[in-house]
Amino acid sequence: MHLLSPKEKLNEIIEKSWEIFICQFTNRRLIVSKEAPFQHNFGNILRQVGDLYCFSRTEQFYVDLEVREENINGKTKYIDITCNLLKDGEIITKAAIELKFKKKSQGADDEARIDAYSDIHSLEGCIKSGYDLAYFFMITDNGAYTRKSKKLDSTAYIFSMCNDHVTTANLDLVPKLKTRKDIKVNFNQAYKFSWKNIDENYFLMLPVQSGF
Repeated sequence: MHLLSPKEKLNEIIEKSWEIFICQFTNRRLIVSKEAPFQHNFGNILRQVGDLYCFSRTEQFYVDLEVREENINGKTKYIDITCNLLKDGEIITKAAIELKFKKKSQGADDEARIDAYSDIHSLEGCIKSGYDLAYFFMITDNGAYTRKSKKLDSTAYIFSMCNDHVTTANLDLVPKLKTRKDIKVNFNQAYKFSWKNIDENYFLMLPVQSGF
């Protein structure tokens, strides 16, 4: 087996855990109807997979939920999930994860798009503040998120999440919605949205640490 660096190992733990989560979700082993059980179940899978990747007695893997971080893009931010790989009791690499779960019945598509962009921007801030890896994950049964909007001035176009869409770096994005008027997004780099469609659900894994 190839000897992985700590960062490579953590990256593999996260991506393997996502594959397992999708399999259990689509086969109805996991019942997820909103964001809280998404967070809980994915965190539990991360914990189990991470433990399996600890090959020596000196290694440990920890998962925490709703971790408070100060000065993420100038604000206090609660990170949905954090993962820490330790050796001899010291953190040697860590990751921040943000999640979004949106059903058709919940509506408010425009707000969800803006919130997703804001989460990705926050994850960039996590990288700046010392995290080695960051990921944004989303699940929806609403295919509208994956399709391109034809209205150039719409939120769905400006904050597009359509499949294969590539964001623009170093561009200020300011929502027109009054409910999100205090949000401003400016990515350091470009990101590509690549959705996976299984049955009636769509799954997104967006690694913030390396773009695409």
